[in-house]
Amino acid sequence: MSGIFGFFGGAADKASKPAYSFETLQHLCTRLQSIVEEEQSNRENREEILVEVIRQITEALIWGEQNGHEPNFFDFFCEKNILADFVRILGLDRISKGVKLQLLQTLSMLIQNIRRDTSLYYLFSNNYVNQLIATQFDWGDEEILSYYISFLKSLALRLNAETITFFLEQFPLYIEAIRFFGHRDQMVRTAIRNLTLQVYNVKDESMQRFVLKCSWRTYFVHLACHLRELWFKLDAARERCVAGGSENDRRALQEVNEQQNDLLMYISDVLSMEEVALREALAERVLQYAFFPVLLGSLGDGGAASGSLVRPAAGPRDRLSPECALFLLHETFDIFRSTPALLNPVVAALLLQRPPADLVGSCWRPPPPCPATYQATTPDVSAPCSADANSVAALDDGAPDEPGAPVYGRLAKVALRGGGEGAEGASDEAPRTQLLAQLRSSSDACVLLVAGILSACLACGGAWPRSFLSSSGLLPTAPPEGGGVDGGPEVVLLVVRALERHTSLRVVVLQALVQFVLSMAARAGPSTDGGGSAGEAAWLEAARGSARGALRSAAKHVRSYLQGALADAFLDIFAEEWEAHCTRPPGIKEACANLRCLSPQAANGSLGGAQGWTADWAFPGSSERQHAAKAIRVFLLLRQLCHELSKEGAAESKVDVAMTSSSGSAGGATSSSAARNPLHVLEEVADGYEDQRSVELGRQDRIVCAVASAEGRQSR
Repeated sequence: MSGIFGFFGGAADKASKPAYSFETLQHLCTRLQSIVEEEQSNRENREEILVEVIRQITEALIWGEQNGHEPNFFDFFCEKNILADFVRILGLDRISKGVKLQLLQTLSMLIQNIRRDTSLYYLFSNNYVNQLIATQFDWGDEEILSYYISFLKSLALRLNAETITFFLEQFPLYIEAIRFFGHRDQMVRTAIRNLTLQVYNVKDESMQRFVLKCSWRTYFVHLACHLRELWFKLDAARERCVAGGSENDRRALQEVNEQQNDLLMYISDVLSMEEVALREALAERVLQYAFFPVLLGSLGDGGAASGSLVRPAAGPRDRLSPECALFLLHETFDIFRSTPALLNPVVAALLLQRPPADLVGSCWRPPPPCPATYQATTPDVSAPCSADANSVAALDDGAPDEPGAPVYGRLAKVALRGGGEGAEGASDEAPRTQLLAQLRSSSDACVLLVAGILSACLACGGAWPRSFLSSSGLLPTAPPEGGGVDGGPEVVLLVVRALERHTSLRVVVLQALVQFVLSMAARAGPSTDGGGSAGEAAWLEAARGSARGALRSAAKHVRSYLQGALADAFLDIFAEEWEAHCTRPPGIKEACANLRCLSPQAANGSLGGAQGWTADWAFPGSSERQHAAKAIRVFLLLRQLCHELSKEGAAESKVDVAMTSSSGSAGGATSSSAARNPLHVLEEVADGYEDQRSVELGRQDRIVCAVASAEGRQSR
């Protein structure tokens, strides 16, 4: 590396001194100061030399820092106040891009490689680094942005309880970083999210108070607005696919789904932090701006039907399609299952028969508008910058200017503890009514997703009181006096009755419904052994009756194919479908997380044009054989359901179903694979025939065989 400094010394110097000597560093710093003084008059001729000098100073400092025998390298750097020269260079008029990139790279390398605490403290002192962070570059230049983000990342990695004190004045590191949270570049988004998580983990009360106040007013609101914007993009991409979109449209659907999923995972990470006030503030904002008005509000017309809640007309981007809203709700239960700060209010508003009026009103009102600071600089960069952070106007969204006690969290806690009893609001206005109405939707994707949401609620059931699960209709209660099934889990009975529409449901939807009912049967317990409550027994009996009715309908449909063109091929079709039935189907969670829930419902005849589709995800095409195959498959599924719900099969299947449903696998599939084929005939055993035994044959027992040989055909 001695050749690097050939520009500044001769061969004699290189032979007598190490490549990075103290004298060389002195010469470089003197050279830098002279170039800075000449910059205005001779800028074009000096910029290349300036870049090279800065780079060589960086290498010399890192070498001196990493070799303990030269500690005076960085001391000289501090004494000559070279860092101030770096800041001054960035502030010069018409500074070239190359110089900016070299300075950003220099600072990143110094911060990453400095080992002594005293050297690091010097870099962070005198507010020079904060000035560099607050410098406004051309954010449309991807190369400059890349170096700038790398600079911020290197700073975040050195944050701790000691170094945080150097950044607390307006905290530009945090304020400038969060402006890029929604950038189109995935690397930028990932770096900023990691930086914020690093900041949130620092244990400093003054910093935490500042971050909480700043995030409540801008960042968390921006996150919620960006999240719902991604949801609207997802729904728009879904509509293009339904309208017969191209392969590019399907890729766009997958891309935007990955983006919103990544953002949900990041929000979940923040909600898992130890700082309670920060968790509650973020949960309140995303509930207020996204989850209540967009997800739950897209399930139906809500209170507008009864007139007790006046809901303004929704704008073109205020609501999602039911399929998209249900898909995202299922994803919410999957991602936030261990974050009650957000999930509890959603569950209370979604499943309580009489949720608090404030929660219902938040669902049916249009979402608050995005603040003026959202994407104010460019579509990729929000405001404010650190210089304007203290002058941001208060938001006109009905929330307090300062973060306080969580409104939604408090309402949900009270409602869940009391099971919603005595709360204001009518059941017709509750989102629960709109959710269960989707079980009768003409879109079987909605039926599938509702079953997935209910199954996810039961999987997280340990987090909520049993009284809530019973009052919401997910678990059975004691039956009313005089009998009946009013004490049974209403939502499960609705799922069983949805099976009666088996001709309009795809096989994958029927598989999910059967799995859900069987998982509930495992929870309820059999009534034959004296176990379980009277409510459980009443529910099981009602479920068996509905399942038997659906099975009779399916059997009648199958019998229609015993005659006609398919009469000769019926047994072959039946054998093929039995083999498919014995394979393990996807679990409810897996099926509901599949983007096919948002894609158009292809027919078997068009599977070649829809990559990744299987027959279970498609409706039968124009072929009568495909219709017969689907009818047989439905019959086998309902036959399995009736068997598992029967008095003989409920007890023996309980353990298997509970294990598979809790792990997200296909509940009930284990029994079908081990069950006997309905077409199986016991092998007939005849007396008198044994291996190695001679048997006398009469003429009627002889078989005449024809043998083809080279000489021609012969019989014997």
